[in-house]
Amino acid sequence: MWRLTPHCAASGLLSRVHHDHQITVQPHLIRLTMEASKKLKAPPFQATAQRMSRHWRAVLLFVTLFALLLRAYFAFSAIVDHPIRGDAIQYVTAAWNMVHRQVFSIAPPNNPVVVGDSYRDPGYPCFLAGWLFLFGNVGEKWYLAILATQALLGALTIPLLLSALRHHLPEHWLLGAGLLMAIWPHSVTACIYLLSETLFAFLCSLSLFLLSLALDRKGYLWPILCGLSFGAAALTNAALIPFALLLAAGLHRLRYLDRRSALAFAAAGLLLPAAWQVRNMQLPATNETSGGRALVNFVQGSWPEYHSSWRAYVGGDPAAKRMQEQILEEANLLRERPASGAKAMVKRFQQAPGRYFLWYLSKPMRLWGWDIQIGQGDIYIYPTLNSPFSYNPLLRALAAICHAFNPFLMLFAAWGCLTSLQRKTDANGIMTAMALMVLYITLIYSVLQAEPRYAIPFRGVEVLLAAIGASQACLWLKRYRRPTITKLDN
Repeated sequence: MWRLTPHCAASGLLSRVHHDHQITVQPHLIRLTMEASKKLKAPPFQATAQRMSRHWRAVLLFVTLFALLLRAYFAFSAIVDHPIRGDAIQYVTAAWNMVHRQVFSIAPPNNPVVVGDSYRDPGYPCFLAGWLFLFGNVGEKWYLAILATQALLGALTIPLLLSALRHHLPEHWLLGAGLLMAIWPHSVTACIYLLSETLFAFLCSLSLFLLSLALDRKGYLWPILCGLSFGAAALTNAALIPFALLLAAGLHRLRYLDRRSALAFAAAGLLLPAAWQVRNMQLPATNETSGGRALVNFVQGSWPEYHSSWRAYVGGDPAAKRMQEQILEEANLLRERPASGAKAMVKRFQQAPGRYFLWYLSKPMRLWGWDIQIGQGDIYIYPTLNSPFSYNPLLRALAAICHAFNPFLMLFAAWGCLTSLQRKTDANGIMTAMALMVLYITLIYSVLQAEPRYAIPFRGVEVLLAAIGASQACLWLKRYRRPTITKLDN
């Protein structure tokens, strides 16, 4: 039972008295508390909360500005050799066709007839099309505006994620995690490429922040906004389409969301992807769909030789070229004749089952690894010149430290996932959601391509889970090292 006492009524403190498990407050003590509160300008606990709030805002502002300055410095110092290349060609082409032909298609702009398709997800092309609409055409001003916007979005992912966990981790752990997110090289370099990773990271972080509000507040507004944000993220990367539904079911099952809030969350999360699928159903039948692209990634990810042969193929190795042609042939067979393609893959697996078992077992570590495979390598997706991580001694040292720390980050993040899923407290919903997101993404890309580039949007969540794991490890160490008092017999 909780009872106000004369000694603590003025300060608002509570003393606990166990009696019949009921709450009893004497009327004269309530009057005493009200009179004391009138005499004081601000009760001590309220003043402390205000100081903590101001301090927290200062921490968020410092980390965000630091991340923004670092990304802006890198974005306007480094030079991407031919930035419109690879996947960026299709993103920019789709944006150009949207603005100038009012059709979503990756068909070349010089085609006399452009037919709509669904090969690429619409989120990032719409982002590019917004700036293209303002500037009229692809040029230097348009490109610089994209770089500045992506630097800002990359920096904003940090306060969103930190705010989502504000009440679940000590402030010094959050500050450390925020600084690590700010300097993590993959997240910094991703801002300069015309690729979807930075926008996708921002939308995922926004979704988790809105989810934290939906878990803490009553009503249906926040679950609906959270679902719409997850839907926008799914339109940027289709791998996330089922996640909102699965997450809503999981949070309801674990009693973090009531049934109506979970339904509102799931319905809003599926609304935008469903509308896009309705549009795609009206297109002519073709293999150039997002589903066909996923099948290609599935086949490519099933070959242990794919990444190494791709890099050798780019270097002109004829044997690697034959290997890439063989992989593409199997992918086309699976798209055109699924039964025959599946039989070919099963036959290949049966020739060396142990090898493929170990390959799939290693894919989670490859996903959360360091060296980007399809691209320049290291922390760069496309060939990048004049990188501050190459000539700036401080940034070189930071990159080397992060590289060495990356395996430990994976271990702490895995431990954080386990501890987040094992805890059974009402305040643990957002930690559970982050753990489920990382596990879901790891599973999806272990089935498809396990490429460190695809883990970039989730590096911030990985860092927070690692902070959770590290904080739990420190608590257990303190308990283990705490001296015990033993009773001596006289």
